[in-house]
Amino acid sequence: MHYQYLKNFIGERVRKNDIFVPAMILFLIKNEGEGTIQEIARLLYIFDFRYDLDHYDTIVEKFAGVLLEEYNIVRREKDRYFLQTWPLSENEIFSITKQCMEISNGFFTNLHERNEPLRKAS
Repeated sequence: MHYQYLKNFIGERVRKNDIFVPAMILFLIKNEGEGTIQEIARLLYIFDFRYDLDHYDTIVEKFAGVLLEEYNIVRREKDRYFLQTWPLSENEIFSITKQCMEISNGFFTNLHERNEPLRKAS
């Protein structure tokens, strides 16, 4: 799978104003194409924080992760997700980030400026 497939998926399959799927994609591209359910859920919690953290674990595992797996955007190994298009070039990362921001109406705008990963290296 390649960059254009990911770009088309976001443009054609992700609903406007949906924050969970673009958030998961953003997390993965900002973290070298991988992340755990708990790491991604924490990102959702930080931005949405209407529910407890377990709720966001469920969203990642049962909604966003399932949808992205169904379309072969990610693959899952135990509690880790891996972006199938990784690695992406700097221009591709910029383009996908911009597209995810537009879909979520800028909900994650402050992530666009970050150059460091969203999680600490293990």
